[in-house]
Amino acid sequence: MRLIWIKLALGLFRADLAVKREIEVNPKLDCDYMFCNDRVRLTRFYNYGTAGSRFKGHMPAIIRCSGLMTFGCAGMLLRLLCKKGCTMQKLGFSLMSGGALSNLYDRCKRGYVVDYISFRTPWKWLSSVVFNLSDFLIFTGAVFICLGQTDHIQR
Repeated sequence: MRLIWIKLALGLFRADLAVKREIEVNPKLDCDYMFCNDRVRLTRFYNYGTAGSRFKGHMPAIIRCSGLMTFGCAGMLLRLLCKKGCTMQKLGFSLMSGGALSNLYDRCKRGYVVDYISFRTPWKWLSSVVFNLSDFLIFTGAVFICLGQTDHIQR
């Protein structure tokens, strides 16, 4: 049963790499593809920095920092595997580990992260940010970890 969490993280890592590979080779994504009443934009974007393209030109430092956080998430997952219960936290760290590993792989192998989805929102700053599946996995994983922590505190 413990291996299911590791398999989940690795499966999500592979799934995100497959999506990114498709995004990179799809010529339709040379320009924007809008759907959901023009609220969602699909386009290929190469991010040479961190979230929001910050810290461009500092990839070695970004890789070191990203690597530490990725292996920290994976280490927490392995630590939790020795405990009974903690299902929400195990799920959260599995999601975060898979997403973080995919973005780390991009940075190490490609020198950039492939992003491809953005949203039209009332907030200009959020509308300008381009995401990928890994970003959603990391965010969702963090939510599950927090939810699991509050469940643990209530006991």
